[in-house]
Amino acid sequence: MSDHPLKQIGEFGLIGRIQSWFNEETSDLLGIGDDCTVIPRGDDECDLVTTDLLIEGTHFLFDKITPEDLGHKSLAVNLSDIAAMGGQPKHVWLAIGLTDRADLPWLERFFNGMNKLARKHHVRLMGGDTTRSQKHLVINIMVSGTAAASQVKFRSSARPGDVLFVTGTLGNSGGGLQLLLGNHHNTEDPAERNLIRAHNRPDPAVNAGLWLGIQPGVHALIDLSDGISSDAGHVANRSGVTIALELTDLPIGADLRKVALKHGWDPVQLACSAGEDYVLFGSCDPDAWESLRVSYRKEIGAELHRVGDVRDRPETDAGGDPSESKPGLLSGGQVSYLKNGTPIDFNKHGFDHFKS
Repeated sequence: MSDHPLKQIGEFGLIGRIQSWFNEETSDLLGIGDDCTVIPRGDDECDLVTTDLLIEGTHFLFDKITPEDLGHKSLAVNLSDIAAMGGQPKHVWLAIGLTDRADLPWLERFFNGMNKLARKHHVRLMGGDTTRSQKHLVINIMVSGTAAASQVKFRSSARPGDVLFVTGTLGNSGGGLQLLLGNHHNTEDPAERNLIRAHNRPDPAVNAGLWLGIQPGVHALIDLSDGISSDAGHVANRSGVTIALELTDLPIGADLRKVALKHGWDPVQLACSAGEDYVLFGSCDPDAWESLRVSYRKEIGAELHRVGDVRDRPETDAGGDPSESKPGLLSGGQVSYLKNGTPIDFNKHGFDHFKS
């Protein structure tokens, strides 16, 4: 049996086709192709809208995540999209397809986990839909938020010369998923428990996104949901640039390094491709980098990690990973990889729903 056609074009190829079928032109203030849709108002304010679908067996394992953690994660992945645009989340809608295993005690715990995160970020549940699902639990959440139109950060705004940064460590969620797939979910190892928590209960960078949104030196932002290899490719394509990632500068935490050594994993591959870290990846003016880093530490209480730089997109680039240009949706760009400043061939790609 031949591969399904969607496996050939991938997720973003499909999105490009959908856009062409609706004959929608994108701009920096409207439409398909970023973390959120941006809807302008009459003043400087705009509305941000995002939605994500979580399906049992694809995005979570019912028996390996608590109801509280699943409620938290279902909302967190959407709040992360609002954060990646520099916005403030406001309202949430939930549509859920319930199986027989999701009984009332389970649902109470699920909504308790979601509600705690909603209260933390002052988000209100406004409505939605419920139905029965015969086989798999299905969760669809939509979140809306607001931002000043002049402060919205787009994937398409990276400029040659920019410094590339991330707001947190990479690969922890992927390490946690590997442990769950290997039936290590009842582990007694504190480092392994931390990785599982990173996968099951991500912390959306809402405050970081709001702060970065008001910084004029910050150009592009995206949240790392599919792995930095894929998500950097989205920025490169939308901006029409080369994203040069320095693999030795990727922030990999002590827990992942310890557990990776124990199980024989490559932590760099997990950091690049495993996804679901939900930290922010961005670019900024090189003249603003040092003051941005210092101010971020003071205001947010965390570190910005430099992971590379933005370059012009040549026709070919040694060690590069050319990305196919998608008409209408993507401008064409590429990701290249460096090790101690030297271009290398690194073929680990991030998650794609249809190619994986």
